[in-house]
Amino acid sequence: MGAFLFYLLKSTLCLTLFYALYRFCFRSDTLFRTNRILLLGGTMLCLVLSNVRLEIAQGGAWQQPVSMVETWLAEEPSQEEARRGGEVEFVSREDASVLPVHSMLFGGRKVIGFVMTLYLCGVLLVAGFFLFSFWQMWRLVKRCPVRRKCREYNLAICPQRNVSFSWGRTIVLSEEDYERHREAILLHERMHVRYRHTWDLLWMEAVLVLHWFNPAVWMLMRELRAVHEYEADKGVLSEGIDATQYQLLLVERTVGTRLYSMASGFGQSKLKKRIFMMLKKRTSGLARLKLLLFVPVVTGTLYAFARPEVRMAASAWERPQVSGRQDSVTGDRREWLERYFARKYEEGGGPADPIAEKETHMLFINYQNRVMVDDVLGPKTEDLSRRVDFIRAELGEILRRDYREKQQAGQPFRPVVQFRYDRGSSAEALSACLEAVKEVYDGLHREVDAAIPVLVNVKTPRKYVKHLFEADSLTLLPVEVILFSSDGSRKALPEVNLKSLRQEAEAFRAGKRDMTASLRIKDSNVPMGVIEDVKEVLRKAYVK
Repeated sequence: MGAFLFYLLKSTLCLTLFYALYRFCFRSDTLFRTNRILLLGGTMLCLVLSNVRLEIAQGGAWQQPVSMVETWLAEEPSQEEARRGGEVEFVSREDASVLPVHSMLFGGRKVIGFVMTLYLCGVLLVAGFFLFSFWQMWRLVKRCPVRRKCREYNLAICPQRNVSFSWGRTIVLSEEDYERHREAILLHERMHVRYRHTWDLLWMEAVLVLHWFNPAVWMLMRELRAVHEYEADKGVLSEGIDATQYQLLLVERTVGTRLYSMASGFGQSKLKKRIFMMLKKRTSGLARLKLLLFVPVVTGTLYAFARPEVRMAASAWERPQVSGRQDSVTGDRREWLERYFARKYEEGGGPADPIAEKETHMLFINYQNRVMVDDVLGPKTEDLSRRVDFIRAELGEILRRDYREKQQAGQPFRPVVQFRYDRGSSAEALSACLEAVKEVYDGLHREVDAAIPVLVNVKTPRKYVKHLFEADSLTLLPVEVILFSSDGSRKALPEVNLKSLRQEAEAFRAGKRDMTASLRIKDSNVPMGVIEDVKEVLRKAYVK
């Protein structure tokens, strides 16, 4: 649901930008066929581009707000978070005065649900309006006697005044128009039929149902109708109809009204603009070169919506300075990955049967940040990028081999990866390894072009090594804790130990409806055990 709303947001931005570009660069051209194709192809491209996700080497200022909105809209809380009711969320932020994105998830779910309900009501209302218009038009056509049937069109005569339109292969003329202006009006409607304008309107109406809230789409529909009329007028004049008489007929027929939103009619565009387009000097074909303007626009749009690529190198995990002296390590990405794997594990149904040993693979990180895949130990090096490369190569080869074996045996491919880490593992190394696992699965999906369940189970860290912070609750922690509440209160704890943190958190929580914590990591090599200890203290303070 949130992912769909994010898609609507991106496509709305694309369509609005497209309308602005069309209005200022192409609207006044007399290349009607080009403009028609541009309007149809442009709307299609906007809807497709909004669903394209590219990866770039490094994210910039454009990607940050888009990424934050996507996280808030598209990310779903895990089962554990739902059970706790949105207890305490832990992320590291460079600007701790802003509430973490994840702390807004549970309140955001209600907002997203309300917005989605409102959106669906609008979809039903607009779709109902179009269906009612079609039903009215169908009833009128059924009541009108057919005067002529030919290969190109069917002509029906209606007793109502000022009702002349075309839909599909059917042309409906009023008796007055049939008797007085048969040649010009019938020729005009034949042009609509010949150019198959009905299919254009059907497409734009489908886009309108999807984007009923976007004024730019309604304006694009109006522009397309105007182009249809210009194209039909040009076709009429090319058949030898006197231009002056035809323009006088347009003036006379402006008193008519359009009854059916889904049909193409003789008087459906602004009179002054139509006459101006008839008299205007033809635009040079070189004006089509303006279409090249879409190249930088499309490139910029794709760049703005791109997802920063996670580089598996130590330099990619360097963090910006905070207050000129501290390094901030993003815990939110690590937690997002853990929730991602938990959600995918649940969606995949978990192991269908008792898992055979050969179908389960183990990935382990010890307190020295060395990695092991199954029984193969990774390189003994301080270079994080080499450890991550080892995971990508070893785990990738194992999963590819398993896939080939299952394919040959005609069995389903459901590999399970048990992911364990020591409390001494650093948050930086854990984030890098989780990214590597996700990259392996994404690459495998692309290679085999098949649905593969992501059955990665991140286990609770083992206590292979006792940390100083467990044994001595008075030792200062290598983290800065900032407490928030929805009432606007905030408290920073730059230097705390487990004991003082417990006391401060309980005092802050007293009398408040909720509490959110943000962790600013001072040391990029902080052990995961420290983060787990701090989280446990804050959870206890929250429920007390």
